[in-house]
Amino acid sequence: MLKAIIVDDEGKARRILERFIVEYCPQLEIVAIVENVPEAVKAIQKTNPDVVFLDIEMPGYNGFQLLEFFEEIDFEIIFTTAYSEFALRAFQVSAIDYLLKPIQIDQLTLAVQKLEKIHGNSQIRERLATLQKNLEEYKIKKIIIPLSEGSLFVELKDIIYLKAEGSYANIFFKDGNKVIVSKNLKDYEDQLTMEEGFFRTHRSFLVNTDYIKQISSDGSEATLINDAVINISRDRKQELAIYMKQKKLD
Repeated sequence: MLKAIIVDDEGKARRILERFIVEYCPQLEIVAIVENVPEAVKAIQKTNPDVVFLDIEMPGYNGFQLLEFFEEIDFEIIFTTAYSEFALRAFQVSAIDYLLKPIQIDQLTLAVQKLEKIHGNSQIRERLATLQKNLEEYKIKKIIIPLSEGSLFVELKDIIYLKAEGSYANIFFKDGNKVIVSKNLKDYEDQLTMEEGFFRTHRSFLVNTDYIKQISSDGSEATLINDAVINISRDRKQELAIYMKQKKLD
């Protein structure tokens, strides 16, 4: 059984999460319920939890500041948040779990299932640093790519393009390397939007538009800086042309 702590300044939110965990997550044991960061620090030091359900917006200290009290973070964190759509994408690309308020039972059970899989090999410090950087800059700068042997922390500027490979995706980098990941292209398209400079040119390709070197005269193909030639589907030609024109103006 995994030990859990709930940290939230709202009494109702604490009670709802406690009830959901007790009823739907038998693999968790709640060892402390507190309402602010100082109390959370004491509870963590006393109980050595496996996971902390952590509210972000609290008086005094916010959820992120909790981490400053610990030299080593040996517990997983699941944030509870009412953050904006951008912030939720930042959580996703940083591989940090969150529960969007009001918390839904299926959200909670899925997060706990993921927790069980990564418990003991979470690279939590690195993932949190990536999340904080993305949130501070209010633009996705870095993503975490899950690999069988761990996680790869990648700057978006180092990715040239992604290519679908069935239910997998190949990711091609500026340095000539590539990795294959067990996530499909739609997962990455949802995370890397045109705001980050990525464009889905075709069902098989998601491209960093900074690295488009040339587009063919009929608009059906693009040549990238590594000389890879990728397809542009008929229904995306005009949108890509408009986007690239706007990009030059900016």
